Amino acid sequence: MLGHLPLTAAVAVMGAAMVSLVDHAHESHTPAATAWVMCVGAAVVLGATMLLAATLQAWDRDRGLYRPLARICAAVAVTCLDVGAARPAPLVLGLALVLLLSIPWGYAVAHHLANAADPSTE
Repeated sequence: MLGHLPLTAAVAVMGAAMVSLVDHAHESHTPAATAWVMCVGAAVVLGATMLLAATLQAWDRDRGLYRPLARICAAVAVTCLDVGAARPAPLVLGLALVLLLSIPWGYAVAHHLANAADPSTE
């Protein structure tokens, strides 16, 4: 139960940083604090999600999904930190994070659909 706290905290911090992101929407660069809070929060969400997934029984049962997904989440988390360091315009930062956070989910959905179409993998 306590494993969900970092995930919840990261989402809450990212939500609070959205106010600054909207306030500075007209600027050419996102303020450093806002960019770092948003991007570190996204990286923590990805890391905490995989740490929680590692506690599931499915982690050992479906290694074909979870092991690559953990590596994808790690790579995306590093990329989120790169975006934070770049401090793009607020709109670009928001769109980049949405795109980056969709990568692991897209992989998981594609894996699920591929396995649903191939009953021999069950």
